[in-house]
Amino acid sequence: MAPSMQRGKQTARQFKVLELLENSRFGMTTREIRDEAVESLGLSSLHEKTIKRDLEHWRQLGYPIEQHTTANPDRPKIWILDKTRRKIPRLPIGVVELLAFSAGRELLYPLAGTPYWDGIQRLWERMRDSTSPEVLAHLDRQRAGLIVRGHGPGNYANKEGILSSLNRATFEHRLIKVRYKGLGKDRSRSRTLAPHAICFFDGSIYILAADVNAATDQTHPEGPIKSFKLDRIAAVSFLDRRFIPQKDFDPEAHFDNSIGIFHHDKPKKFRIRVEKQFAELAEEILKHRQQRIREQKDGAVVIEIEAAYEEEIIPRVLSLGEHAEILSPKSCREKMVKLAKRLLTKYRN
Repeated sequence: MAPSMQRGKQTARQFKVLELLENSRFGMTTREIRDEAVESLGLSSLHEKTIKRDLEHWRQLGYPIEQHTTANPDRPKIWILDKTRRKIPRLPIGVVELLAFSAGRELLYPLAGTPYWDGIQRLWERMRDSTSPEVLAHLDRQRAGLIVRGHGPGNYANKEGILSSLNRATFEHRLIKVRYKGLGKDRSRSRTLAPHAICFFDGSIYILAADVNAATDQTHPEGPIKSFKLDRIAAVSFLDRRFIPQKDFDPEAHFDNSIGIFHHDKPKKFRIRVEKQFAELAEEILKHRQQRIREQKDGAVVIEIEAAYEEEIIPRVLSLGEHAEILSPKSCREKMVKLAKRLLTKYRN
């Protein structure tokens, strides 16, 4: 399992342990916490020593978690989170932090109606509750000069149930059946997927999953990981099977060659010439972690990208009109010629 996925699972488990104690009225034993975590997170096993390490992790961060001895022989020792001291340690929060969180919160509006947004709202309310009225008034004055705009469907409130199911399937490694309507397709169709991660990009949520042949007992899906947009998923149902995640899949490395959300196994090396007056704009539109800019004598630039996908490059070059030209690869130049001919025919008519 990739390191980033392993860290994600550890973090999810630690927060689940804290959540269980926060919701417990009479405390919990180590075994009770372990059993609840296993059931809730869909784990195959979990050692009590791991739970104790998680509890110690939160105690070192200042959470008032204490172990008490009881008179109940079935529950001789229980862990209790002292809710009267839950806000300890109290972090000093200033207007800069509040301003930054306020702006970041608006960027996440598409998550409204989901468990993620509920957590964001609770944190926002706690931050405001711990701040003086004078600081809040100053924040409102500062915030009035900052506008957040972005793309996205608005929110996923009507997809809350589907997103919760996808979250659970991803963490529990459960095979799922979805009704999915591909882009440009007339109707949705049933697909069996092995979800590996959930991605939030440009105001939309995507599920990174491998297609699975429903007719076979495929517990080791080896097909390519694809992006499925949440907006196009109409329904989700669990199959009574689990899968083994692809060992070499890393959600972060998955998009190394991408400008956006696209991915496949055959990236290409690109050289794109852009006229001087559009050079800066092109650098932004074609921004890529492997991007190199070479200035030309006439002021134009040649943008070199070591590995990218033509499905993302061609539309962006087209948006620059006659001011940009793909120099290589040859296959993309040929596609641009065909596109130009079709456009010419369309506009002549």
